[in-house]
Amino acid sequence: MYDALNQDVLHAVPASARSVLDVGCGTGTLGSELRRTLGASVTGVSGSPHEVARAAAVLDSALQANLDEWDGEGVAHPFDVIVCSHVLEHLREPKRLLQVLARRSQTRTLLLVALPNVLHWRQRVHFLRGRFRYAEGGIMDRTHLRFFDWSAAHELVGSAGWRVTRSWATGHAPGVWRTPKVGPLLDRWCARVAPGFFGDQFVLAAVPAAR
Repeated sequence: MYDALNQDVLHAVPASARSVLDVGCGTGTLGSELRRTLGASVTGVSGSPHEVARAAAVLDSALQANLDEWDGEGVAHPFDVIVCSHVLEHLREPKRLLQVLARRSQTRTLLLVALPNVLHWRQRVHFLRGRFRYAEGGIMDRTHLRFFDWSAAHELVGSAGWRVTRSWATGHAPGVWRTPKVGPLLDRWCARVAPGFFGDQFVLAAVPAAR
């Protein structure tokens, strides 16, 4: 059950957003914060009935759907913002879902996608040591069906009817988390200079490609 709040995605939602579709909404943590801070109407979609039950209590509405088969039915379209935060890597065909969302979007719809980076420096160390191990969470979560690096993340979104307008990474550089004053500055600089190496998460903002 997913109940984390992705601060980077939260801060990327424009203050002007009035309607938000949170695909892979978890228990509604992100959506409820958007309702509280922006006054936006938020609809959540999840494949888990337990998540939907919790999300329905804090969002305007929540729908249970198999995201590998969902065609967008059951929710009002279009939305100002569509969020796909750490959900696409759990799908067999994430491109298909993004194509469905593109077809049901308006020209000004903003898509925000967050994906884990399988080539983060820590994970590279494990690979170099000959270790490929699934875990209960994180980059190598055992429920991940797809893995992305910086280029693959852009290719996924750009090939599914969307035009990437901005992208960035967030993560930690080796050792700098032990220096509270300097560490965050170095983390941001490293993730900007080498997102595919230092980023543990990619965030991509996109709009529908010209039809």
